[in-house]
Amino acid sequence: MLDFKTPVKEDLPYIRRICENYGTMGCDFNTANIFIWRNKYKIRICIYYGFLVLAYFSGNKPWGYCFPLGDGDPSEVIAEIFRDARQRGIKAEFVMLTDAQRQRLVEITGFKFSFKELYGDEDYIYRNYDLTILPGKRFHAKRNHISKFNREYPEWRFTLINKENKADALSVAEKWCRAKDIDPYSDEEYKAINEALENYEILKLHGGILYVDEKPVAMTMGSGINLKTFDVIFEKGLVEYDGVYAKINNEFAKTLVGFEFINREEDMGIESLKQSKLSYHPVVILKRYRGAVNDKTEES
Repeated sequence: MLDFKTPVKEDLPYIRRICENYGTMGCDFNTANIFIWRNKYKIRICIYYGFLVLAYFSGNKPWGYCFPLGDGDPSEVIAEIFRDARQRGIKAEFVMLTDAQRQRLVEITGFKFSFKELYGDEDYIYRNYDLTILPGKRFHAKRNHISKFNREYPEWRFTLINKENKADALSVAEKWCRAKDIDPYSDEEYKAINEALENYEILKLHGGILYVDEKPVAMTMGSGINLKTFDVIFEKGLVEYDGVYAKINNEFAKTLVGFEFINREEDMGIESLKQSKLSYHPVVILKRYRGAVNDKTEES
């Protein structure tokens, strides 16, 4: 049986090395995300022959295994996942699979799978150049939003998150919650933002705060998935400031020097969020799938 455990801080360097070397663009294998959301999603990890196996648990049983990450042939690791599921008395189901991973799963096992697309779990991935420069007619409306913001709030400034202003970033998240009648102290996302700020350095996070008249009105924060792709994990703004999201998005993108792509994560099945993400013209919409064997082959 695979020896799954809750990820702890000491695991982060090893997890990061595997994820960066694998080269995935998906936010589910962002090291910071694995740690920050470990409690909410019951994320458990196992290192098996140098591969990272990540699974989502309900009670003491996995309800979904991810495709193993590592160098070399994952065939034995995948076989061990099926053995693990049998020993636990469950059917192995794979989740958050990319197109390439589900094809590889079929090639390795020879099994017949039933795959279901996970709508709302797609990652929206953009060119850093596009979000920084906002070039051409496609981004005309975004440039207008930013110009209007600059005119209406001339006393704005943007600064990176540091030890001295973490409280300002958290205050934006709290005000955002209260504006939506959410109790921040019982909200999982607010708790995650708080923990991320508390572990900002060890998680290798990078973020920024937008101020108007020296009041924090928006915050954003994320980390690199690999050397080419940056993942924006959190972005909160006070909507009474018109254009606040367009402004912080653009200012933050300017700081991501060296990253070719920016992953702005999923739309969670929310139509307004989907349209917002599409309006920035992603170059990749990374679809995800859930898969389970639909015959008895794996029992042999």
